[in-house]
Amino acid sequence: MRKAGFFPKMATVNLARNGRFYYPYLLTVIGTAAAFYIAVALAGARDLPVMARYAYLSAFMGIGVFVIALFAVIFLTYTNSFLMKRRRRELGLYNILGLGKRHIALMLGFETLFTAAAGIVGGVALGLLLQKLMTLLLYRIMRFDAYYGFYVSWRGIGWTAVLIGAILFFNLLLNLLRIRVQRPVEMLREGSAGEREPKTRWVSAVLGVLCLGGGYAIAVLTKSATAALGVYFIAVFLVIFGTYFLFSAVSIVILKALRKNKAYYYQTNHFIGVSGMLYRMKRNATGLANICILSTMVLVMVSGTLSLYLGSQGALDAQFPGNVGVGVACGTAEYDPFRADTLSAHIDDALRAEGLSAKPVYSYGWLGLLADGQNGTYEIHAGFKNASCQLCFLTEEAYAAIGGAASGTERDVNLTFPDGRRDTVRAIRLTNRLPAIGGAFASTIKPVWYVVKDQTALNGIDDLQRGAMGESAVGMNWYGFWNVDAPADTLAALPDRLEREISFDNTGSWDRLNVESKENYSRDYYSMNGGFFFLGLFLGTLFLMAAVLIIYYKQVSEGYEDRERYRIMQEVGMEQRTVRRSIDSQIVVVFFAPLLVAAVHIAFDYGLMSRLLTLFSLYDTAMTFWCTLGTFLVFAAIYALVYRATARAYYKIVRTTA
Repeated sequence: MRKAGFFPKMATVNLARNGRFYYPYLLTVIGTAAAFYIAVALAGARDLPVMARYAYLSAFMGIGVFVIALFAVIFLTYTNSFLMKRRRRELGLYNILGLGKRHIALMLGFETLFTAAAGIVGGVALGLLLQKLMTLLLYRIMRFDAYYGFYVSWRGIGWTAVLIGAILFFNLLLNLLRIRVQRPVEMLREGSAGEREPKTRWVSAVLGVLCLGGGYAIAVLTKSATAALGVYFIAVFLVIFGTYFLFSAVSIVILKALRKNKAYYYQTNHFIGVSGMLYRMKRNATGLANICILSTMVLVMVSGTLSLYLGSQGALDAQFPGNVGVGVACGTAEYDPFRADTLSAHIDDALRAEGLSAKPVYSYGWLGLLADGQNGTYEIHAGFKNASCQLCFLTEEAYAAIGGAASGTERDVNLTFPDGRRDTVRAIRLTNRLPAIGGAFASTIKPVWYVVKDQTALNGIDDLQRGAMGESAVGMNWYGFWNVDAPADTLAALPDRLEREISFDNTGSWDRLNVESKENYSRDYYSMNGGFFFLGLFLGTLFLMAAVLIIYYKQVSEGYEDRERYRIMQEVGMEQRTVRRSIDSQIVVVFFAPLLVAAVHIAFDYGLMSRLLTLFSLYDTAMTFWCTLGTFLVFAAIYALVYRATARAYYKIVRTTA
């Protein structure tokens, strides 16, 4: 009985003794469990109105459940390996003093059990406390109606217990495997063996440069939003691999090159700094790369989703000059020309019949061709594949009705069609106010507007593309916009009622008519973009927590390493102030290297992310720039605060030297 109670007590003592390492780890387990529970609870939220826009909530949080689960497996396994590396000498000493490997396994089993119990119970409790706050925040961002109910997600509790329990059990098996294959003497000598100079790995260094260069080249050279969607993750993986190579190999090549420069190296500060960072990079390359990658992920997710959310209103205003829009798509085989004036009059009559006061904003007809190219030379495509823009042609008369005189340079526009036909059109590329493309018919790629002289010129382009593209040809389009004085709910219900009441007598031939309400699109926009923004903040906070934990472990482990170096340097006669200043400079340089590299990653990612955001009708690159810059500055401030806090733990360890 005494033996049975010995190991639980020993496990408790060990956890308390190693609290400097285990308490932050336990807090991370609790935080991860809480985040996972909240994601599962929100993904399966009850009593929500049965509306399409509420489906975004379940979809986005479903993505969050998968990402958090994957993150938990990778990160908790990584931190567990760090903890065991710090405890190898302790476990080796237990083995030499007579504690068998089975007994050590039993002790580690109780430690894992206690950690799992505290992590799951604490995580679920924290998740329950934060669930309501997160729900209200999410509803606020997505502009849902206020929701004041509360429920306990038993499904979330069950899946949280399964996930955390399975990860910690897997880590226990890895720990037992390490103990089994390693001899006690090797474990006892852990950290005492002399450190060898890191080798110059030229192959890894070259691969690092190539991976980073390839990722950056994709970001710079990709001009099409659809192409950016296809290559974005290729660029991401290249940059991730390049980052690991950068810190593990390229940095060592650079430091050794500095050491070969005798005029630079043989100075007191440079000698200690370069040699110290050379070994520090070898031991901490993976940790530094992880910090850099996590920092980049936080910056990309938060800045991208923030840009999307803040740009929602601007995108809506661009698509809807009025709060009600009517779009007509004409066919390519028209026998009776579409009569826009007649349809506009019928719409005015239908609005008056509804008892609504409405004021026309403007209307216009245009022809849109998917194309690839720039500067007046374009290759026309039959679909979105390889198309980088949508060429939009309208007449001077149509543009005068919506924006006054066209402002821009008149030039020849050279068009090449899929069957090889070519045409040159004289047109003005608009550089001032651009018309909206309108609601559901909004292009998913960037529109490029050209104004041609008259309807005859526009019909000439239309006839040519019909002859060249056959069944793939597109028809003319027409949009009209009205400002209707009505409450939000009335505007939301207006499209269905209006489509039933509009008379289509004498309007000519057309294929499709769609009435759209800005109110409906506003709700959908903020539901989707708000969901993206919340998910970005949610996952960004989780990844930030992971980066902080790695930084903390890095500072503490380096504190123990530098304590001995600090003592030896003083014993050989080097002044304490010189040693302290040298070690401080190494810590600062190495600590902020991941932030600097992350800033470079973000700078190259900016253009690619801006093009991806155009898929969501966000063309405001200034908005994206300021959101990216603001996110980086806020993150850099948090990063500096984390450095200051963790540096205290480092200095506390170093000062204990004799």
